[in-house]
Amino acid sequence: MKALLEKANKYIQAEEYLETHRERRGEGKPEQKKRPREITPPEGRSAKRPKHDERCPKDTFNLTPLNARPSQILHEIKDNKALQWPDRMKSRANKRNKDLWCHFHNDHGHTTDNCGSLKRAIEALIKRGQLRKFVAPKEDKQQAPPAIEDREENAGIINTISGGIAAGGSSGKARKAYAREVCVTSQPRNKKLKTVPTAMITFSDDDSKGIKTPHDDPLVVTIKAGNFDVKRVLIDNGSSAEILFHDAFEKMNIPTDRLRKMEAPLYGFSNHPVATEGIIALPVAIGTPPTQANLMLDFVVVKVPSAYNAILGRPALNRLQAIVSTYHLKMKFPTEHGIGEVKGDQTTSRQCYVTSCRSKNKEALIIEDLREDTKMQMGEPVEDLVSIEVYPGEKDKTVRIGSNLKEVTKLELRSFEELKTHLSSPPLLSKPFPGEDLLIYLSVTEVAVSTVLIREENGIQKPIYYVSKVLQDVETRYPKIDKIALALIISARRLRPYFQSHTIIVLTDQPLRKVLMSPGASGRLVNWSVELGEFDLQYKPRTAVKAQALADFIVECTLPEDPPQLMISENLYVDGSSAVGNSGAGIILISPEGILYKKSFSLPYLRCLRPSESLYALQEVHEGICGQHLGGRTLAQKILRQGYYWPTMQKDAIEFTRRCDQCQKFAPLSHTPVAPLTSIVSPIPFAVWGMDLLGPFPMASGQRRFVIVAIDYFTKWTEAESLATITSAKCEDFFWKNIICHFGVPRALVVDNGKQFDNSKFRTFCSNLSIDLRFTSVAHPQSNGQTENMNRGILQGLKKKLNEAKGAWVDELPKVLWAYRTTPHSVTGETPFSLCYGTEAMFPVEIGVPTIRALHFSELNNDVGLRSNLDLVEEARTQAHIRSVIVKQRAARYYNQKVRSKQFNEGDLVLRKLEVSNPKAAMGKLSPNWEGPYRVIKVLKTGAYALGTLSGESIPRTWNAENLRRYYQ
Repeated sequence: MKALLEKANKYIQAEEYLETHRERRGEGKPEQKKRPREITPPEGRSAKRPKHDERCPKDTFNLTPLNARPSQILHEIKDNKALQWPDRMKSRANKRNKDLWCHFHNDHGHTTDNCGSLKRAIEALIKRGQLRKFVAPKEDKQQAPPAIEDREENAGIINTISGGIAAGGSSGKARKAYAREVCVTSQPRNKKLKTVPTAMITFSDDDSKGIKTPHDDPLVVTIKAGNFDVKRVLIDNGSSAEILFHDAFEKMNIPTDRLRKMEAPLYGFSNHPVATEGIIALPVAIGTPPTQANLMLDFVVVKVPSAYNAILGRPALNRLQAIVSTYHLKMKFPTEHGIGEVKGDQTTSRQCYVTSCRSKNKEALIIEDLREDTKMQMGEPVEDLVSIEVYPGEKDKTVRIGSNLKEVTKLELRSFEELKTHLSSPPLLSKPFPGEDLLIYLSVTEVAVSTVLIREENGIQKPIYYVSKVLQDVETRYPKIDKIALALIISARRLRPYFQSHTIIVLTDQPLRKVLMSPGASGRLVNWSVELGEFDLQYKPRTAVKAQALADFIVECTLPEDPPQLMISENLYVDGSSAVGNSGAGIILISPEGILYKKSFSLPYLRCLRPSESLYALQEVHEGICGQHLGGRTLAQKILRQGYYWPTMQKDAIEFTRRCDQCQKFAPLSHTPVAPLTSIVSPIPFAVWGMDLLGPFPMASGQRRFVIVAIDYFTKWTEAESLATITSAKCEDFFWKNIICHFGVPRALVVDNGKQFDNSKFRTFCSNLSIDLRFTSVAHPQSNGQTENMNRGILQGLKKKLNEAKGAWVDELPKVLWAYRTTPHSVTGETPFSLCYGTEAMFPVEIGVPTIRALHFSELNNDVGLRSNLDLVEEARTQAHIRSVIVKQRAARYYNQKVRSKQFNEGDLVLRKLEVSNPKAAMGKLSPNWEGPYRVIKVLKTGAYALGTLSGESIPRTWNAENLRRYYQ
């Protein structure tokens, strides 16, 4: 049965190709009644093979069965030297389909999966014994499942997102073959997914903590794609592809040339095709370490509006072997270190839902003007009309009304017109002039007070500012005159600049001035009177309402909120302290539910939390939905202002933030020295050398782009040579010819952690000569500071000597070295030349302008003088050494004043600077500053440590304390 079905499939594929070929040539199919396609061809009939071309080879039906698509195999074998790449396509370009692209021919006309040349090339490699992993294994013959019977015609189609690069492929032929697989017993097309043995994945009530129920919210999560934390990612097992929407693609700053072309569109809920921008492969991290899943996903980029940034569909869920629970808003998946999980954000989920439901194509409201089509019949007046003035004396503003209307009606019409005019020009806040007297109106009610500050201009009152306040519990029981005084004192405090620079006239119908100046006034009135004494206040009776109506309106609109009802039982505990001077008493209340409340100085009552409740409060406020990873003291104050308390809340908050993983990894970088300055002192010449590489420079003759530099730590003598390549052999050759052959074998050599020095060959070279090879700490060039300073000097010298011809730096390098060797050094006080040879070198300037030794040169006397200098050179070197030690000690004292000591012990956990350990990962704006943790396995010397992973694996090279930070668990 299997053989018959395979043979039938071959006939079907041939017929489909012939039909497509006829349509491209413009030939139509003969008009005949369409018959249902049979599985087995009629007896005696054979399927015709298509012509041999690039798209369909003659031996298509005799090829080895594969377990992957040709396009996927091409991506794997594109660097295989045995792969025979095809010649240019022979058919005319204008005759081929421009919508189909072949990556094997790098031309249009057909898809990569339908390329016959690619299939033959793959078959040739298989016959040569390669690509065995892409050969589908043979299966035993099994009975095919029964055919699916025809169903009744549906009224419509309801689809999810279909298409893309899922198992069905992106071409029509591949999708048909994928659909037939469920009816044909054959080997699977793709390799079996790699499974991870794990425990059973289950969901419990603990997984739904923090979720507001009941709900029907989708699962919206945050993943890490590339170097970005991508939020608003929808988990959709109805999607056959991973979707990345164009807005998110642009924000990730990914070049468009990285997009791979996708021939077929996507199909959404309406079954309408949606064009794609292309396919982008991104590394994706889901979950949190150590149970984090890392994988590469192909995202289809589409340019359509969406509330989400991306969609994870069935391909990703199947690769993760993930189980999704929308009730718990959580997804779990197996990993090598246990069950990983990612929790959805319910707030973001609902925001996306609301955004998606908003209609973006609202119908415009169209109002038609019927006056052009229909002539409206205007009624004739039944009496004579007369014109009246809206404002008396303004004859240009009139309205026509009936002559028999009553006088009252005429006044009402005039008042209506006045009201319309007033509403068309509402009052605005005005600005007072210097020295101008201002008026203030006061108004009070049982629960609120308000004031309005105004100024008069041409008899018109214009508001400047207004103040209102809801009275507190005690203030509501003040007498009315005290409330009026309270309104005035509140205005004086809030509008202090106006009260200080203007005379304020208080308009009130109450004896406010008399009460404030009365000797028998209450204590608060006396305090208020003294406070108001600094201002120029005048009290006048209110003769007209005017702006008082505005003050009354404001106070009527100022309503208090309903105070919270606090149920307090009879259990009240106090500490016994009480005084008239507002010292306060310590109070603890116990509610009927057994909840403790503490009297507070900042709030009425604070709820006392148990240890488990305090931990929840710290977690929620620090890193919850509204959390922002605050510092310890700020976190404690925020919890206190929310109405909670426990005795050690500030200590616990500081300790909690110190152990927060995110706070530690995103902690700011410190540039303060963390260890005392350690100077490298060489007591004799040419005993300790430092060596480093400088470049790359502009290409010079001989393709030279780099400079290798070596400097003696005692005399500061420098050797340098230009190189085309910087290999270990080049460095070894330079050190042998320029250092050892000229100055002898040194005791020590200081280098950085470059591969040119840190390799077995160079180590063996130094070991055979008994040279102590010393490596600097990672990203700590101060360990080889003498060489770094020399590099800077050479670079600055070359810059100043070169103009436009940057490639001439090779010719200028010896001149720069000569200038440095003959210049006195600030540390030794001598030139490197004199410390090396015992005398000063002859300068070119002495030839043009002769000095005494040039004018009176005698070979005999010169020889005697040189020998005398050699006898005295040891004394000069000793003085230079003493001076060098003094200068370095002075620099160390200045440097050590700024040191903030940072020391670690063996076993301590530390974080490393991300910009040092992985500079590429630290390039993003949202990247953390630190990464880890790692364990200190050895303390080498002051400020230098050897690190290892948590599993015990040693990390190469030493690390300086400047690039480390203590990690708290």
